[in-house]
Amino acid sequence: KPRAPPMTLLANIRRLAQFAATIGLAALVVLSIMTMVDIAGRELFGTPVTGFSDISDLIIVIAAAACFPASLATNQHVSVRFAGMAHWRLGAVLDFLGHGIMLAVFVLIAWQLWVYTIDVYTSGQTTWLIYIPVWPVWVLTTALFVLCIPVQLALVVAAARDIRLTAHNPAGLNDAAATSVHPENKEGPDGTD
Repeated sequence: KPRAPPMTLLANIRRLAQFAATIGLAALVVLSIMTMVDIAGRELFGTPVTGFSDISDLIIVIAAAACFPASLATNQHVSVRFAGMAHWRLGAVLDFLGHGIMLAVFVLIAWQLWVYTIDVYTSGQTTWLIYIPVWPVWVLTTALFVLCIPVQLALVVAAARDIRLTAHNPAGLNDAAATSVHPENKEGPDGTD
């Protein structure tokens, strides 16, 4: 029986990013259920969920942070590519520079979140109403942004590979390279999926 090929590091990072997105989705589902319970409690019984705003604030932070790694891993973020239309090499170089700048931004965000998380932990900061310690949420948020770094680094490497490929192929990227870096480009040579 043939063995499956070993998972590459990039594939493992992408799976972890998808798992993080699942955490974010679960957090949003919990927030939705809590919102319905809070509204029903207020309207039907005159009793809201105690500390709802504290809990929802923490859930929103996790849900938002959990989406970043998956968005990067699947190349689902917003990008504008108008200058690359002028010249194929310019487009490849601009993509590389953009991915490099975003890598630096995610490194800075992760570093500052780490500093903030340590501060929140050492100060013993809690929520306002029901005094939930907030440091675990910030540890998870920091970890999710740290996960963005290898994902974005993989995009930088792929963009550098694109520059190298375009140097050997003046017509631009071949179909295999375009679909490996940009999964939304799944069309075949005849324009069909």
